[in-house]
Amino acid sequence: MRRDHLYDELLAAAIGLASSRLSLAIPSLRAVARACDVSATAVYRHFESQSALNRAVLLAVDSSFVAAMSNADEPGRAPRARLRLLACAYLEWGLANPGLYQLRFESADQLGADHVHTDGADVLLAQIGELVRASGTASAVTAADLWGGIHGLTSLRLHKPAYTWPDDATTQIDRLLAAWDLGL
Repeated sequence: MRRDHLYDELLAAAIGLASSRLSLAIPSLRAVARACDVSATAVYRHFESQSALNRAVLLAVDSSFVAAMSNADEPGRAPRARLRLLACAYLEWGLANPGLYQLRFESADQLGADHVHTDGADVLLAQIGELVRASGTASAVTAADLWGGIHGLTSLRLHKPAYTWPDDATTQIDRLLAAWDLGL
């Protein structure tokens, strides 16, 4: 293992440890040290505290989420098609990264002062609002409505893995978007 990039290795290990599990906690400094096969002292050279590690992980998670959403967007497409692409990307990212999703969207009150707010998701939500308005539907649906529906779908699929879903997630997204088109 190369030690000249230890900060990046430690951050990647913390993200990896938090990624697949549903937990509202970022791995401890000691767990990250074990994952990188270094001493706890080595971790403290890069992260002065658990809070510093927490904030670094949350910033990286936010960046990953915003990048996934941005990469899914196709500006040349119609607003309704773009909304579908973004909704599917949101769901796919959440299902692929259950622990990170929960940290990003379901842990602000548990993280307290370590909660990190960036403007990346706010910019994305504003863009979704513009797409909703440009889609030409007669409904009064807002970007927050769309976010609430997609978040609910993602969160339920993460937290209820034993439930037998009647359809795949993209079919549910299509049904949700169709209901909003009708103003339901």
